[in-house]
Amino acid sequence: MKLPANHPVSLIPFHVTVARTETLSPHFRRIVFQSPDLKIFADAGYDERIKIILPLPDGSVPDPSFFEVAPDVPLGWLQEWRALPTERRNPMRTYTVRALRPEIGEMDVDFVIHDPAGPAGTFAEQAKPGDKAVIIGPDGRVGGQVPGLDFHPGQSRHILLAGDETALPAIAAIMESLVRDQWHGDGVVVIEVPTEEDHLPLQTPEGIRVIWTVRDESGHGHALTEAMHNLLDDLPVHSDSDEAGQSSKEFREIDIDRELLWETSDSAEADTVIQTDDLYAWIAGEAATVRDLRRMLVRDHGMDRRSVSFMGYWRQGRSEMS
Repeated sequence: MKLPANHPVSLIPFHVTVARTETLSPHFRRIVFQSPDLKIFADAGYDERIKIILPLPDGSVPDPSFFEVAPDVPLGWLQEWRALPTERRNPMRTYTVRALRPEIGEMDVDFVIHDPAGPAGTFAEQAKPGDKAVIIGPDGRVGGQVPGLDFHPGQSRHILLAGDETALPAIAAIMESLVRDQWHGDGVVVIEVPTEEDHLPLQTPEGIRVIWTVRDESGHGHALTEAMHNLLDDLPVHSDSDEAGQSSKEFREIDIDRELLWETSDSAEADTVIQTDDLYAWIAGEAATVRDLRRMLVRDHGMDRRSVSFMGYWRQGRSEMS
């Protein structure tokens, strides 16, 4: 059956091995995965998300037959994975596709290295050529809308991106995609990283200004929030639309200890709502910081909620729930 154009493409497992690794900075390590199957990965660029199933301590990953459970149900294997005993359940984490070279079957994924290291950080620090993993991503053989993208600027020619080090791979990929697609406009990128040595090279379109902030003793997110506070008065944030005013009046706080902070517009809505002169913002990183920036933009500055993508990638003190 031919799927409609807006139908999400199928997510399938890609069994990959580590080809090589590269230390980018004190807190970033790149892993290059390889598999001939990556030639059919649906590469959308921008902030495309994938799931990575990491090896158990013995180096094993689920074999292909594991993913054939309930083949008629999208991600039918996921319930089986969740039901596995902890010692037999491979860790699964969310990452951004940093780069894809389908012609040679390679994918770059940038990992943040921090202390104490969780399963993903440990894997990134210890990974060596030949180590196995499984990437869950879109099947490029099936037409349709690629899932896992939250950067939807609509028609906007004014953009604002902000995030911590966990958002940096996505920000870098977004910038390169804008260059590739010959986007023209202006904007600001604000990034908080642990050290000055973590200022990674960014390829940006003309008209984009990058502001790097370094974390200080005030804690995670303080430098980013302060930089955003100083910046917003100089940006066309406030909207006079009735919808924006209603968003500000009906602003609802999100309890990040109980709810996932993940608010985005889909591409169709963004194309309709976000016009050329509107500011579009993409905010990602630690959930408490994203919550504070959401409050700043929508409640305090009256920005139309539909013109912002808010994504709490992680919560300080908690591991990711898959």
